[in-house]
Amino acid sequence: MPAFDLFEIREADTVSIVRFAQEIDNFSHRASELHEQLLRFVGDHSCLKLVIDLKDTTYLPSSVLGVLVQLHNHGCEVHLANASDDVVEVLHVTQLVRMIHVNETAVEPWSEDISERLEVVVVGVQGYCVTCPECLHEVDTDKHNIGKRTVCGHCDHEFAVAAELLREATHLSADCPSCHNRLRFRREQLQQTIPCPLCDTQMEIRMIV
Repeated sequence: MPAFDLFEIREADTVSIVRFAQEIDNFSHRASELHEQLLRFVGDHSCLKLVIDLKDTTYLPSSVLGVLVQLHNHGCEVHLANASDDVVEVLHVTQLVRMIHVNETAVEPWSEDISERLEVVVVGVQGYCVTCPECLHEVDTDKHNIGKRTVCGHCDHEFAVAAELLREATHLSADCPSCHNRLRFRREQLQQTIPCPLCDTQMEIRMIV
């Protein structure tokens, strides 16, 4: 069984996007599994904001709403995108809109199979170019270093890699799969095709598992 069989993952980072992998009716008797899987996913990826795409989902059973509340109680900011009018009404009636953000985040349609574009290699983000709080020089830190300490190579200042630093990073980094050149790119270039400046490998860099 895959690690997360109750939902599909499009992007995994401090802000992650998922959608349910089964008919929502099937979740009533698997609520504890859904909670365990989502909580593990959030922990594995230091996810601060979880966006659940409800495209083609007309309602949410109370068991799933309970899971979302538990995620909120664990400190994860929960967003529902493309929620139907019925879902929005239920959240307002139950006052869960105080805990769960509804239709505040736009989610583009999911690509059916990005691997079909054989000329473009999909590469995962590997680092964040954060700003040293002491000398303001850029420090490239691994995406899994959140909560850990790192040292600025320019001034030797040691500082904690806080989630806020990652969110504020305007540039990210990844390794070219062909020549292993470390590539620095702007955050807005995510999901765009960009070439490696050394070997011209065409890459689409994404936040992936």
